[in-house]
Amino acid sequence: MSSPSSLKLLAIKSLLKDEALAICALKTLPMELFPPLFQSAFDGKQTNILRAMVAAWPFRCLPVGALMKTPELDTLKAILGGLDLLIKQEDPRRSCKLEVLDLRDAQHKFWNVWAGSEHGVCSPDVVSESQPSVCQPIQRGKQVVTVMVNLSLNSRDLCESLKYFHWWAKQRKDVLQVICQKLEFGALPDYNPLKLLEVFEPISIQVLEVNGKWDLRTLALFAPGLGQMRNLQKLILNEILTLTEWITNREIQEWYSREIIIQFSQLNKLQHLYLNGVSILNERLDQVLRYLEHPLETLAITRCMLSESDMRYLTQGPSILQLTYLEISSVTLSDLSHALLGRLLERLTATLQTLKLKGILTDLNIGILLPALSQCTQLVEVSFVQNFLSVSSLKKLLQHTAHLKQLNVEMYPAPVEVYDHAGHVLPVRFAQHCSGLLETLRGVRKPNKVFFFSKRCLRCWRFCVYDLKVNLCSCLE
Repeated sequence: MSSPSSLKLLAIKSLLKDEALAICALKTLPMELFPPLFQSAFDGKQTNILRAMVAAWPFRCLPVGALMKTPELDTLKAILGGLDLLIKQEDPRRSCKLEVLDLRDAQHKFWNVWAGSEHGVCSPDVVSESQPSVCQPIQRGKQVVTVMVNLSLNSRDLCESLKYFHWWAKQRKDVLQVICQKLEFGALPDYNPLKLLEVFEPISIQVLEVNGKWDLRTLALFAPGLGQMRNLQKLILNEILTLTEWITNREIQEWYSREIIIQFSQLNKLQHLYLNGVSILNERLDQVLRYLEHPLETLAITRCMLSESDMRYLTQGPSILQLTYLEISSVTLSDLSHALLGRLLERLTATLQTLKLKGILTDLNIGILLPALSQCTQLVEVSFVQNFLSVSSLKKLLQHTAHLKQLNVEMYPAPVEVYDHAGHVLPVRFAQHCSGLLETLRGVRKPNKVFFFSKRCLRCWRFCVYDLKVNLCSCLE
């Protein structure tokens, strides 16, 4: 005797062999057959059936993005064509329950439940729990359906599928709501990135990443869109460059900088802020942080200039009172700024869990930080790599971290004594000094994950690493 699942598969295969019959059967098709039939039609690229199924979908959400690992234009056109059929219905709620088309590339329980790979029967409760979470609509009115997307744009031009979706959605703005919770740029675009927001609800964007080495002009052109992202919670800006021809033109640099900085007054929901290689921060950090409604949880500032007034604001401003993650790396600081950094740590002793201070410490200034560092009892991870420290200074540093019992991951620089006059690592010294430093910790507590990193090896361009067992780069083995 055939099992119920086998009979279901046979029924699906039979339907898919006759396209007209499958489309006609949707009116009376049992609810539980829709997901497996949709998956089979999707895998078989039977676009006419997909179009009809979207218009007749019996669930509130269709998480088709979980199936579209590599979106194909014809399949996307069929899915959106199904929405067009739905939109044209006089009373779409009467025959179709679809409210949300989820195009995000994410795994959902929904398909596993209906495919039988999840334990348990497909009761209404199971179906409800398997539906992907959807934020509340931003605006109500005429819209028939909400489309959810996350965009990761890693090429200089838009792919054909996104170009088509943008055109399609722009024509239907009065009956459609497009929500993009995460927007990532991985390249400097040849198109105007601001035009993307013509079809999205900018207020829906919660995460924005710019990782493609944008120039100052491109970010300034995009800035009005940034200012509309009033629910933005996480902002990552990586390598915002000043073009060579602008270096001597202070007026144009200032204009672009003002256009960008002024938008931060609208981003009062920010919780996580990463500013890496952003040249416009100098003397403006207070303008970036002062409008936040709630204290930041994450602040990372790397590869840029900070003035003493910027550091002073960090020690006084309310927006950093509850930081759990702080990174200040490869930033040029004055002696007074190092003292201010010590005061900043004093303010964070009760909350800070991750601290990364890379490329800013020397034997002359590290002592300023140590008293406050030893009071940061919630620290779980620290990184002091890329600093130029002697064995003596590293011992002092380890003596102050040795009593931080929550530490799980610790990364320190190899002492300057492990290099020869040409900057090459001396293997015997490397092992001896790092082993001795590790014993400094072992004398107080049992360390978990402790690493000592050298500068990049001049021969193989890798790091030499010492942990609980000696690991050297290949050229030293």
